[in-house]
Amino acid sequence: MQERNLKVIEGLLFVLFILLWGLFLSGGSGKVKRRTLSLWQYLPVHTEVFHDFFENSIRKGQYELTPILGYDTYEGGKGMLLPFFRNGMQEELFPIQRFALDYWKGKEYYKAKYSDTVPDYFTESDDQSVEEKKKDPGKMKQMGTGRAYTIKELASYSFLLEHFYIVDETTSMTKQDLNGTKLVTMDLSAKLGKEEPLVLIYHTHGSETYKKANGKEGSVIEVGTALTKELENVYGIKTVHDKSVYDMVDGQLDRNAAYNFAGDSVEAALRKNPSVKVVIDLHRDSVENNIHLRTKVNGKSAAQIMFFNGVSRLASKGDIGYLYNPNKEANLAFSLQMQLLCGKYYPDLTRRIYIKGYRYNLHLAKRAMLVEVGAQNNTVEEAKNAMKPLAEMLYRLLSGEKSYKKN
Repeated sequence: MQERNLKVIEGLLFVLFILLWGLFLSGGSGKVKRRTLSLWQYLPVHTEVFHDFFENSIRKGQYELTPILGYDTYEGGKGMLLPFFRNGMQEELFPIQRFALDYWKGKEYYKAKYSDTVPDYFTESDDQSVEEKKKDPGKMKQMGTGRAYTIKELASYSFLLEHFYIVDETTSMTKQDLNGTKLVTMDLSAKLGKEEPLVLIYHTHGSETYKKANGKEGSVIEVGTALTKELENVYGIKTVHDKSVYDMVDGQLDRNAAYNFAGDSVEAALRKNPSVKVVIDLHRDSVENNIHLRTKVNGKSAAQIMFFNGVSRLASKGDIGYLYNPNKEANLAFSLQMQLLCGKYYPDLTRRIYIKGYRYNLHLAKRAMLVEVGAQNNTVEEAKNAMKPLAEMLYRLLSGEKSYKKN
């Protein structure tokens, strides 16, 4: 009975504390705050410990609730009970705060402490091991066939996988994801001829360069400039080109947060240019040196390209909730329709669509795509030459041309 009474009293005290805290966090008047603080003189407990604890909590809680939960030091007070309160909140009420603190102490410390409970994908960056998964020369050389496919053919899940996709071993696809009929019939056309920008081009890995030719490497950003000019000068599609480099930090290559930096900039650009309907992240791929991603376009050597999709799913863990993509279906439709149009007009231009388990900022627009243009053993001129047919196919798709035939 006594134990039960103690639990009831403890519960009431906790509720009272939360109510008082909420009052002050919600911006209660200074008069109310002063009256509450003055209650100390009527309480039978007058220890400096309790007075210091509650006074610091009330006076500084409105501005420092998050630091109280998130940091290991408290600069504003010397109360003896505050550290115990903070640790209790981290361990019992908000354990994710302690989880995050441990993570930022360093990967080695973090992995050692949570090796049995942390999923592998939590510490795997979006860019990790992508290049290592693309070393099969046979798969890389399976190109389009220079023909248009029927709805009946494209409705087959196995047919799509066999002819148009490479699915990374770390992820998995479903028939619901690759519903060919739905993907190829989705209307992705857009109104052309407007004065406002319709396309945004950027480069998450803007430091990527090509094989030296005539003493110059040339970067993927130059390839973005070539695509911009083609879209604007030939097809009248106004384009915004973000030339920022997101994978260099203090002059050093660092891709750990490149997708985060790029994503923030793309979101800002979309707010500034609400007319933009197409978002393209242009990359240069890396393959084994014995793989040469080249074709001919109008008699000129051109780099082959590859459309890349992230589906926010890992084969071992299932859907990745924190990387939810509301535009996943439209993204898949966009890349497949582009692939089919390229296969119809330029059968050797594209490699098969590569699918991996993360998101790659493709959630930011329905018509968002990541495009790998050539590899390290292509010249920048070959990569630029590939922008002419890419711009043409984009124009055809936005104009409403069908990427399939009915019969």
